[in-house]
Amino acid sequence: MRKILFILFLGFLAAQAFASGSYKDFSANVTAGNLKYFAKDMGGLLGAGTFTTGRVLGWGGFQVGPHASMWFNPSDKNTALGKDAGAMIMPWMQADIGFPWRIDGFIRAGTFDGFTSAGGGFRWGIFRPTQTEWAFQTMIVAAADAGVADSFSLSHYHGSLVLSMTMKYFTPYVSAGVDNTTVTVKDVRAAMDGTAESVWTPRYLVGVNFKLPMYLDLSLAGNWANYGPGAEASFTLRF
Repeated sequence: MRKILFILFLGFLAAQAFASGSYKDFSANVTAGNLKYFAKDMGGLLGAGTFTTGRVLGWGGFQVGPHASMWFNPSDKNTALGKDAGAMIMPWMQADIGFPWRIDGFIRAGTFDGFTSAGGGFRWGIFRPTQTEWAFQTMIVAAADAGVADSFSLSHYHGSLVLSMTMKYFTPYVSAGVDNTTVTVKDVRAAMDGTAESVWTPRYLVGVNFKLPMYLDLSLAGNWANYGPGAEASFTLRF
């Protein structure tokens, strides 16, 4: 067990080490014109990773491990991070637990380059889970997050519908959802201090969860919104 947890911890550190996005230049680059697109990118970054198995855990189920979400590049109109900003990546540690009535709860937290976020949510399986191969499963996901950096704060809400198929060694899943994100500028130029922007953005996802030995799960997914393609991954211990 200690070895497994150590591997998960190393994965979390690796996610932070390879992150290339930066928030240190936000106060120098944010404008009334690019704040909206910064909010859209942040919403997609925080909305990712709220589900990784494509189905609920079930009563007594437990899952914990590192997650990471990424936009390969900020959207073209998101110049709030500077012209040379690289990929936007957010590492998380997340814990999930299964409750009765096909409900899962989860909490998560992450930090990178001065931006810190925490949140959680619930998943509800519309139909009773089954282990029968080729059987479809559906669930609804609702999540909320709050984040803060030196020059801005944000609130984020996410909802999505997920459809998955039960297979012997892996579970493919697809999803359609929406992110609502409000970013508030703080402690920068007087003209922008206190300025807030709220946006709604639909987002779509295709992923697969692999069941590995020693109760380990590996999930890989690609997502897309009107601001471009992204990806997410998790490596978790599940009972």
